[in-house]
Amino acid sequence: MKPFADRTSRPAAHRRGLAVAATFCSALALAACSSASTGTGTELSARDAAQARIDEPALREAAVESTKTQDYVAAAAYWGALYERSPDDAGVAVHYSKALRQIGSLEQSLTVMQRAQIKAPQNTDVLSEFGKALTASGRPDRAYAMLTEAASAAPRDWTIQSALGVTLDQMGRYDEAKNHYGKALSLSPDNPSVLTNLGLSYALTGDLDTAERMLRKAVADQKGDAYARQNLAIVLGLKGNFDEAERLARADLPPNVADSNMAYLRAMLSQPALWKQMETLDEKPASPAISQPETRAKSTEADQVSSLPPETGISLR
Repeated sequence: MKPFADRTSRPAAHRRGLAVAATFCSALALAACSSASTGTGTELSARDAAQARIDEPALREAAVESTKTQDYVAAAAYWGALYERSPDDAGVAVHYSKALRQIGSLEQSLTVMQRAQIKAPQNTDVLSEFGKALTASGRPDRAYAMLTEAASAAPRDWTIQSALGVTLDQMGRYDEAKNHYGKALSLSPDNPSVLTNLGLSYALTGDLDTAERMLRKAVADQKGDAYARQNLAIVLGLKGNFDEAERLARADLPPNVADSNMAYLRAMLSQPALWKQMETLDEKPASPAISQPETRAKSTEADQVSSLPPETGISLR
């Protein structure tokens, strides 16, 4: 068996198959990263403050500030308190759903948006957020219809265009996805969130070199986040650059989680059965592994990777 450093010398078809697994392996890392932020003192203090009978303007100010600083645990608590007071306020519902998405409470996010859509079926912000929540939950068909309607009403909203790209990637429509990422970048040049999703899109089609270039650009931006770093780590690992991949993995994850993820990736790439499976994947569209995240595999480590949910490997704003 060839050493890890020589993996890139394998045919491009094998790299294409491996790229299908990249997003899902990064999902493993990012799920751990997001869960590590819960149970903190920040969460407890935010929850206590949200439940206190403080006046609404002060509560709203705290909600806006925590969203601005991307402290989504606190934001979920503050917006949740506002939502309890005004459940029919579409703006509050949208903010609450977004915060819930960012901390991984996807079903609760969907529940909030289902109610919001009943109350405000034509509200563009509601359609946009509901579509993003569906995309994050791996339900691209419903998401696509909502996001398309939202894009028609708000053609200059880059977040909707980027979300449409993610949705189309989940459906296996990669060329169309890249067109929407291109539109998003024309509206928000060099946006690291869009570049992160575009990098994953290239990885899914086997172009790991371009994927690496896009993700490096996202990471270099001061606004680049853990999604960009961890997905770059996976792409570098797939290309055999384990030293740099490990450094990136450790930038956001607890040491034991980073150790586990790197060991998992090494084990995946060393499985003889993986290369046989890659040959099979080369002959079939990759979309089923992406659009059906609930499928649970039974045999190889590569199967287990493909069954991981895709939502945590993407960046939705």
